[in-house]
Amino acid sequence: MNGLTRFLKPYQVNATLVYCLQIFIVLMGTTLGLRWLGHDELIVPVTLGAIATALTDFDDRLSIRLRNLLYVSILFFSVSSIIEYLAPYKALLILYLSLSSGFLILLGALGQRYATISFGTILLSIYSLFGLSEYQHWYQQPLYFVYGVLWYGLSSVVFFLIKPTLAVQDNLSHVFQGLAAVLNTKARLFDPDNKDNVEQLLFELSNEHAQVVQGLNVTKASLLTRLKASRVNKNSIYWLNLYFVAQDIHEQVSANYLHYEQIQQNFSRSDLIFRFQKNIRLLALSCQQLSECILRNEAFTPSHDPTDALENLELSLHDWIHDHPHNTEVKNLKLIVQNLKDLHDQLSHLHDVQHTYPERFQQHVDNLNLLDDDIHGIKDLWLKFKQHLSPKSALFRHATRIAFVFAAGSLVSLLPFAQNGYWIVLTSLFVCQVTYFATKSRLKLRTLGTLLGVLLGLPILYFVPSVEGQLIITVICGVFFFYLRQKKYALATSMATLMVLLIFNLKGFGYSIIAPRILDTLIGCGIAWFAVSFIWPDWNFRNISNNILKSTQAIIDYFKAVVEQYQTGRNNSVQYRTARRLAHNSQTELSSMISSLSAEPHPNPQLIHSAFRYLVYSHSQLSYISALGSHREKIEDQHILDLLIWCKETLEQALIDQRPLHPQDMSNKLVEMKTLAQQASTSDYDLLILKQISLLIETLPELLILKTELLHLEIK
Repeated sequence: MNGLTRFLKPYQVNATLVYCLQIFIVLMGTTLGLRWLGHDELIVPVTLGAIATALTDFDDRLSIRLRNLLYVSILFFSVSSIIEYLAPYKALLILYLSLSSGFLILLGALGQRYATISFGTILLSIYSLFGLSEYQHWYQQPLYFVYGVLWYGLSSVVFFLIKPTLAVQDNLSHVFQGLAAVLNTKARLFDPDNKDNVEQLLFELSNEHAQVVQGLNVTKASLLTRLKASRVNKNSIYWLNLYFVAQDIHEQVSANYLHYEQIQQNFSRSDLIFRFQKNIRLLALSCQQLSECILRNEAFTPSHDPTDALENLELSLHDWIHDHPHNTEVKNLKLIVQNLKDLHDQLSHLHDVQHTYPERFQQHVDNLNLLDDDIHGIKDLWLKFKQHLSPKSALFRHATRIAFVFAAGSLVSLLPFAQNGYWIVLTSLFVCQVTYFATKSRLKLRTLGTLLGVLLGLPILYFVPSVEGQLIITVICGVFFFYLRQKKYALATSMATLMVLLIFNLKGFGYSIIAPRILDTLIGCGIAWFAVSFIWPDWNFRNISNNILKSTQAIIDYFKAVVEQYQTGRNNSVQYRTARRLAHNSQTELSSMISSLSAEPHPNPQLIHSAFRYLVYSHSQLSYISALGSHREKIEDQHILDLLIWCKETLEQALIDQRPLHPQDMSNKLVEMKTLAQQASTSDYDLLILKQISLLIETLPELLILKTELLHLEIK
C-alpha cells in the first residue's frame, strides 16, 4: 500500500491530470449517466451546457466560484430563452446575436474573470441554436443548459475543496521551470566558441523571459484571490513568499554584466568561462528540482552541493586576474560570481522561508491589491468600461469584428446550402482573434483539425454502432479536447469535431452533417479572415512606434525606481515592484509583437531584421538595469551617484524626449568611468555600478539607430 501511495503521489498534485479527471467525471455524468437514467433527450443540451461552463471556469477562491456559478446560470438561462423567443423572427435574431456578442466581448474590459464568462455566454448562445424547435416548451432547453452548469459547478467545487492550492502550486512550478529554461539558455552564452549566434541566443533569451513574466502574472492572480479570502492559511502565505523568491531570482537572472560578444575574444583559451557555464547549469538544475518539489508539496533540498564548483570558479578567476591585472573585462566577471553565490545561497536556504513567512508577509502585505480586478462600485465599473469605447481600443475593434462575423455568419446560414449554418458562426467565433497573426494561425489549425476529425469520425460511426460505445468515445474525445486546447489547437479541434459528430449521431444524423460541417468550417474561416483583415486590422507592423514608446517608457520608469533606491536605500515597496513588473510586461508585449511580424501580409525583411535586433538591444538594456536592481543599496560615494543620475537623465532625454546625443560628452564620461574603475580604491560595489552605466551608454547609440530605422520603415 505504501508503495502504491508513493507511486501515485506525483500524479495527485498534477493540475493537468486532476483537471482531466474532473472533465472525465463531468462528461461521464452528462452522457453515460443520463443514458443509464433513461434521459437520452437530455444528453446533448446538458453536455453542451457543461462544456460551455468548463470554458468559463476561472481559478478563484470558493466564494467567487459560487458567485460566478450563479452568474453563469442566470446568463445561460437568459440568453437561451431570448434566442428561443426570437427564433421565429430571423431579422431580430440576427440583430440580437450581432449586438449581444459585441457587447459581451466588451465586458472583458472589466477583468479576465468577466471576459471568460462572457466568452462562455457567447458560445452558449450558439449552442442554443442547435436545439431550436426540438422541445415542447420554451424553457426546456435553457433549463437543461443550467443542469449542465450545475453539474460542472458541483464537480469544480468538490475538486477545489480537495486541493484548494493546486492551481497556485502548478503556476509556481511553471515559473521555476521557466527560470530553469532561462538559465540553461544563458549558460549557452558562456561558450568561448560562440561567434555568430550571440544575437540569436539573446533573442531566445528574451522570449523565455517573456514566458517567465507571464507565469509570474498568472501566479500572482492565483495568490491574490486566495489571500483576499476571509481566512488566509499558512500554506497560502508560504506560496506567496515563494512567489516573492521567484520575483527576486528573476531579477537576478535577468541581470547582465558584460558584452557576450566579447567573451570569445577575451576568454577563448581559458577554462574560466566553462566554469561559469557549469555553475549556471547547476543553478538551472536547482530551479527544476524546486519546481518538482512545489508540485509534490515537499521540502526542497538541493541534490547537489555547489560549494566546490563555486570555489573552483573563484580560484580560476583569481588566477586569471593575477595573470591579467589590467584586463578590466575579467573584473566584471567577479560581479557574476557574486550573483551566482547569492542565487545558490538563496535556494539552499529556501527552507528558512517556512520559518520567516509571518515577517515577510507583513513586509509585502501592501502587494495584495496590485492585481485586484474586482469591480468596486458603479463608478469603478464605468471607468474600466468607458476606456474601451473607442476604435483606439484593441478590445473595441475585436468586439466590432465579432459582431460582424455573427451577423455575416447568421445571414449565410439562411441560404439553402447551409443546413447547419450555426457551425459557420461557431467556427468564426473560435477563429477570429484579436490580432491578424493569431487569426491566421487559427485558420490553418481549425481547418486541419476539422478535416482530421471527420476522417476519424467516419470509421468510428461505422465500426462502433452502439450508442454506449459512441458515448464512451465522446467522453474520451472531450477529455482530450480540454487537455489539448491550449497546447495543440489542431488536434483539439479534431477531438471537438469528433465529439460533436458522435453527439449529433444520437439524433440520427451523424453522417448527414459531415459534408456541411466541412463547408461551414471553410465559410466561417473565410468570414473571420475577412473581418480581421479589413475591419480595423491590428497588423503589428503598423503599431511599432506605439509598442516601442510604451516599452521604452516602462524601462525608463523602472530605471528611475532603481536609481531612487540607490539614493535612499533598498526596499521592496509597491512602487518599485510595480515599475519592475511593468517593465518586464512591456518587454513581453514587444517580444510578442516582433515574433509575429513575419506572419503578417507582405512582410518587409528589412523591417523584420531591424525589429529583431532592436528587441535584442532593448532586452540588453533591461538586463543591465536588472543587474543594478538586484544589487540596489544606498551609494555613499556622491561622485558615483552623480554618474548614475546622469546616465538615467541621458537615457530619458535620448529615448523619451528624443533629444540628440552629444557623442563627445558621452565619450568623456566613459573615459572618466573607465579611469575610476581602474583605481585600486574603487570598491567592487562601485565597480558594478560603473560597469552597468558603461554598458547602458555603450549600447544606447545602436539602440537609437535601430529605433530610427524601424520608425522609418513602419507602414503608416
